[in-house]
Amino acid sequence: MAGPWTISRGQRNRVGADLRAALGQVGSWSRRALFTRPTWPTHAVRRGARLSAGLARRLGTAGVRTVTMPSRRGPSTPPNRVVRGSVGTIRTGRAVFILAVMTMVAVLLAWATISIANRGIARSQAAVSISAGPLVIPPPRVAGGLPLRFGPISAAGARPIVAELRHHFGAVAAALIANARRAAAAAAAQGSRAAGTSQAGAAAAPNGRAHPVRASWASGLYGQPGHIDPVTGRLAWVMYLGLDANAKLGIPSHVVARLMLGILGADAKVVRWRVAAGQRGGRASCTVAWLAHIRVSVCGWASDHTIGALASPTRDTSVAELATLMIKMRLDLQSQ
Repeated sequence: MAGPWTISRGQRNRVGADLRAALGQVGSWSRRALFTRPTWPTHAVRRGARLSAGLARRLGTAGVRTVTMPSRRGPSTPPNRVVRGSVGTIRTGRAVFILAVMTMVAVLLAWATISIANRGIARSQAAVSISAGPLVIPPPRVAGGLPLRFGPISAAGARPIVAELRHHFGAVAAALIANARRAAAAAAAQGSRAAGTSQAGAAAAPNGRAHPVRASWASGLYGQPGHIDPVTGRLAWVMYLGLDANAKLGIPSHVVARLMLGILGADAKVVRWRVAAGQRGGRASCTVAWLAHIRVSVCGWASDHTIGALASPTRDTSVAELATLMIKMRLDLQSQ
């Protein structure tokens, strides 16, 4: 029964041979593609397209009908083209750019850190180098909001503590004045040798004249309104002692350390710590001392020409509170 859809044996053999030949070409290409890296990605796509077209033509000549499936991309959408070497080049360029930016940022951060540190050091040195004015003598009636107490100091309250504090403070102040006078005498001796005159025990003034080293003392007992001593039942207090000289007493940090050590005693094991000196400049420290067998908070400061100390029992005023009071009270106790 031969008809239009009947395929003879010869035709079948020819179609099978053509189909095997086409599939053999596709298989050889696929094997080469597995072990061979294409130098240009579009070549493999074009070559596959040519092989598919050739296979379709052979199947068409053999009488086999082929169906072309539509592409998912659509007829107007071109395939993605991959530029050879573009990925590696972009990544390398980005890495170099990011590295350069990070280097610049690191340099800027280092510069900013150094600048901030230098400014802080400069401000600290400027605060230390501030030459505060002389002490207010006699002491003001109000210092840091605390009123000055008048009259004798009671024996049951502050008298034993104040007496021992005055003893230690006076010893340190006398030693500082003696050192200042010796330094003034040495400076005057050098000046006299240079000028042909001798004025021992005098300090040379900036205008060329000489004047002796003098010192003034200040003291006052200030009450703390609203604070009652739990032991005596009386108003809490803060004792103030100060020394003002017309010559430089020494380096402020060394002077305040000497003052704290003199109040504590040479054998004391209690440490002292540095605190803010406030707007009047200089250096300041605080500690805890035993005065008249009572635990007392003590804070002191030193500038070029002055020293001062504040003391109050720890049961009334902590060291932190006294350090804050010192900054406020110095604004009234010492002129700018």
